[in-house]
Amino acid sequence: MTFLLHPLPRANLGAVATLHEACFPEDPWDSAALATVLCMPGADGRIAVAESGEPLGLLIDQCLGEDAEVLTLGVLPVSRRQGIARGLLSDLFSRAQASGAARVMLEVAADNEAAHALYLSMGFVRDGIRRAYYRRDSGPSIDAWRLSRAIAPIQSF
Repeated sequence: MTFLLHPLPRANLGAVATLHEACFPEDPWDSAALATVLCMPGADGRIAVAESGEPLGLLIDQCLGEDAEVLTLGVLPVSRRQGIARGLLSDLFSRAQASGAARVMLEVAADNEAAHALYLSMGFVRDGIRRAYYRRDSGPSIDAWRLSRAIAPIQSF
């Protein structure tokens, strides 16, 4: 699938919240939550859009010093397994490297096998676990796996 990446449209967080909800119906972030996250130091993000302009997915991250963290990464269910998440992550690796980060970190629900497979295929390794981190309305809380991937910072001369 062909798609483009654009900076997260901070002036239209309502549309970003709608996209986030479509990606995560059990735990959507509203525009107020997004505004709070995006006000944090080092917070940034990208939105993936089809050539027609339709949003397909998003990634919100925070780059601070040697660490970059994926705060949320979601792709619309109908657009999954088409390289969108991989493209969003690759873009983050480049941006994080340019900012001097040495690693990218994230947390993923232990029951999200597709996301876990993606992250492992992109060089992430499991660093730890957070017990009962994700709360679910439809069942028990789910553990989160903490993952990280080393990236080589760009050397300045």
